[in-house]
Amino acid sequence: MSTALMPLDPSVSPQQASRVLSIRANLLPQDITDSRRARRTRAVVLLSAVLVLAALSGWYWQAATLKQSAEADFEDVTRQVSTVQKQQTKYTELTQTKNTNTVLSGELAKLMAQDLSWQAMLDLVRTTGEDAGADVSEVSGTLLKDGAQASSANSVGQLSISGTATDKKAVAKYIEALLKLEKKGLTDPFVSNVSGADDDKEGVTYSLTVSITAKAFCGQWGETDCTSGGK
Repeated sequence: MSTALMPLDPSVSPQQASRVLSIRANLLPQDITDSRRARRTRAVVLLSAVLVLAALSGWYWQAATLKQSAEADFEDVTRQVSTVQKQQTKYTELTQTKNTNTVLSGELAKLMAQDLSWQAMLDLVRTTGEDAGADVSEVSGTLLKDGAQASSANSVGQLSISGTATDKKAVAKYIEALLKLEKKGLTDPFVSNVSGADDDKEGVTYSLTVSITAKAFCGQWGETDCTSGGK
């Protein structure tokens, strides 16, 4: 005769009754657990320190390498500058001469601020008269003492011109031509006298005046070239 044992709780099946429960418990003493945790923490800290030191060492090595390269470049440039300076000593006399010429040119430019090329001015007056049919026989000119301080639009001197022309129309044409020379330093032409008849074989005689402006100032040592040509 066999007797079957039934579970105490009828709601629990035989499979559930035979299941082994998984129970996990830390039975190590607290001091051993703390010791292991401390060792792990020290290992992490030491590894971090090693990595930081490695990074710092790499940066220091790179900085030292760049510094050495920069120092080498500086020494090379210093040698080149020293070499060039030694070479320049060969041209010391030439450099001094050029500097002296520059200073003299500046001083001459100041002293000759009122320089006026009379030859170029006389040639301009004569050629302008010839183109108009008027011959220039006499020219006289004067400059004001303070002409250098006058603006280019003001009169700094005057020309007195006299000569002969084929007729009065030629004198008028000459005046018109002189009016076009303002950019070359001549302005305000004025006829002071015309004598003779148009049908006279010898023509007519005339005299006129022309104002000189600061635009006519020029010369070899001046700051501007002669607008009338030449130096």
